[in-house]
Amino acid sequence: MSAIAKAQLGIICTAEDFERSLNDTTIRCLTRGESIGLTIVSEAGLLSLLAVSYVYAIILRNIAWRIRNLHRDKLRVFHQPMDLLMFSLFTADLLQAIGAVLDIKWVHDGKVEVGTFCDAQGIIQQLGETGVGITTLLISIYTFLGIWIGRNIRSLRKTAYVMTAAWSFIIFMVVLGNELNEGPGKHYESPTPYWCWIGPGYLQWRIWGEYVWFWITLVVSFVLYLPLYLWSRGNIKIDDEIWWKFRFQRVDPLADPALKGGRYRALIMLAYPLVYCISILPLSVVRWITFVHPNSVSGTATFAIVSIYGLSGACNAVLLLTTRPESELFSKPTLYAAGRAPSPLGAYSIQNDFDRSGSTDVEVELGRLPSRS
Repeated sequence: MSAIAKAQLGIICTAEDFERSLNDTTIRCLTRGESIGLTIVSEAGLLSLLAVSYVYAIILRNIAWRIRNLHRDKLRVFHQPMDLLMFSLFTADLLQAIGAVLDIKWVHDGKVEVGTFCDAQGIIQQLGETGVGITTLLISIYTFLGIWIGRNIRSLRKTAYVMTAAWSFIIFMVVLGNELNEGPGKHYESPTPYWCWIGPGYLQWRIWGEYVWFWITLVVSFVLYLPLYLWSRGNIKIDDEIWWKFRFQRVDPLADPALKGGRYRALIMLAYPLVYCISILPLSVVRWITFVHPNSVSGTATFAIVSIYGLSGACNAVLLLTTRPESELFSKPTLYAAGRAPSPLGAYSIQNDFDRSGSTDVEVELGRLPSRS
């Protein structure tokens, strides 16, 4: 009977593994349809991995150039907060993509099973996915502080402290979850069911170790993006003295196009949270559905949604390359002694020249976090 059922389902693992999987949650035999879906997920991850690797190649090229051409006292990897934020984002994207690419092993074996490889995939995925969520949240907050409140955070040291605290928390949660839930009969990282991650018996760890950051980032990014988008259109005018005072107004059809263009360029950093929201929203909806009605979402829908989410790293890389930020970390090296390439948009000081309430000096250096003051 089991052999017949195995054939009808298109199971491609061995008969012994299939027998085990009927009563053992530590192993999941994949059907041919699930293997195809998992292949698509891994391909999406591979695309992101290649795109992010290209970004890392640019970073390494620039570092190597500076080692060869700059004096030691001017040799720094990070020059401004945006460098740290973007490096953190692409590091998390890289880990997330690697976690997805590891699905190839399950496709090859025809089964997902607990073990060292399963543990590694679960850890890498949690590090990457949570890292992307928290870093995206910080990008949203930094951008809002610069444009709306007019307090651009320019301190590299403060940003380094923030990023260190964020990654320390992520690593702490991963290590703590694995250490506290280790022992005979415990499988913290287990099939879920098409890949390895935090097992279904550890819902609280799923929520506080990852899900909560998905939801916080999604909500905060949307709440902050909406008023800034209306400001960029000219529908909102913010008081120059008191940041929490603003008023709605009709868009002036005779407004200077250069002003609107400058405001839109100031929102470039929010494009990263926007990409994140678009990719994470379907996944979050599915997670909420499965909380209420377990096993109510088809495998096909799961694979499609996770594939879209897996492309977020590639989307971030494309966004970075198309906006061409004037940053020492990402831009083409030049022989300027100060170590800072001039902006193609002209010499511009974010701190002093951008007026969120309607200044006509609107050129924005894309490599810096925006500010309205």
